[in-house]
Amino acid sequence: MLSVKMVDLVNLKDRVKRRNELYPEDMDGWVHNAEDREREVAEIRSKLDELQLHSFQYIRNVNYRSKLNQRVIENLNAVNNLIAVGNSSPASIRAFLSEMAIGQPREFSRAEIMIITSHLSESNIIRSDLFGNVYNGKFRNGKQVSVKVLRDKDVSQGIFKSEVRSLSNASHRNLLKLYGYCFEHNTIALVYEYMENGTFDKILYQNPLSIEWDKFYGIAIKTAKAIAYLHDGCDDQIIHHNINAANVLLGEYFSPKVAEFGLAKLIKEGRTHLTLTNPRGTPGYAAPEMWIPSSRITCSSDVYSFGMMLFEILGMRENFKKGQVWFPQHVWNKFKSDQLDDLLVECGIYEKDKIEAKTSALVALWCAQFKPQLRPSMSTVVKMLELEIPVKNQIPNPFKRFRSPQTSLHGR
Repeated sequence: MLSVKMVDLVNLKDRVKRRNELYPEDMDGWVHNAEDREREVAEIRSKLDELQLHSFQYIRNVNYRSKLNQRVIENLNAVNNLIAVGNSSPASIRAFLSEMAIGQPREFSRAEIMIITSHLSESNIIRSDLFGNVYNGKFRNGKQVSVKVLRDKDVSQGIFKSEVRSLSNASHRNLLKLYGYCFEHNTIALVYEYMENGTFDKILYQNPLSIEWDKFYGIAIKTAKAIAYLHDGCDDQIIHHNINAANVLLGEYFSPKVAEFGLAKLIKEGRTHLTLTNPRGTPGYAAPEMWIPSSRITCSSDVYSFGMMLFEILGMRENFKKGQVWFPQHVWNKFKSDQLDDLLVECGIYEKDKIEAKTSALVALWCAQFKPQLRPSMSTVVKMLELEIPVKNQIPNPFKRFRSPQTSLHGR
């Protein structure tokens, strides 16, 4: 009976540890008691084995056998109590509810943020932007995380609310996981999962690891799936408003996760669009309508941004470089003159990737359409990239409304 109960206790202990990943202090005492009981029972089991092997030495030692039997009974009672506490204690229930509340971030104190980031050590800064620094950090159990500490309080409050609101309403394998946040008068921070290979743009533009193009194509498909989920898979539609290669992070095996939801907006069920109040997005990626005051904004603005990123994946380079033709316009010119094969040679894409590369070019041209209603949905984009449905060749000129391919609209 004790052996059977010990199996139950060990399994429960493992579950409690997993549930308490972010709350190690909640059940530390219980876990230590369970581990002590494991050691005690292991010792009893050893003595029982010894008794079985050498029973002739103990057969007459009734006192020894009686004490050993008493230890078995005491440990059985102790194990039963541990199992009861582990299953019903408020701390355990809170951990269980935390585990069940998928995507719900927890609150961290400033003191916890300081411990996680080694007191915001400059040596732990992964990257910086206009809004703050991102630090490499660790939980007490050794799990690596990223912590973004926002700078300007007035600006950061809007970013903070957008990040927490968006990522609390979404859960997808290709969306960055938000573990929690800190909102105190002197610290506004967001705690995310750690992504080993950093931002996609660093590898896409420089490719220091000489990654083959088909790997980038796979990253494009997974990114498209995450955006499609934001548009069609959540209770409320989420417009990211800032899709670009710098806001896609790569994990250990270069699996992408869409990040940076500071500009995101939710479209409540029953509504079809938002009215733009301020320009949003990164120049060169933001859809044309994002620069028109009071325009009607839909999820198609993210489709445009994804198209701009898809051009960069096709060419493995930034779209706009001083002294060079704007790359999306160059792709259109090659398509219009039936010279896409020449373009692929320019981009260094091998024959084995020819079909997917041509598909990328056509899909990007559809996504980049000036009129939002001409752009496909992200769900359709995924199907086209996965070659489930063909891409129509009758593509309107996406750039005919632009005065010049080198205007500030496409600059950085």
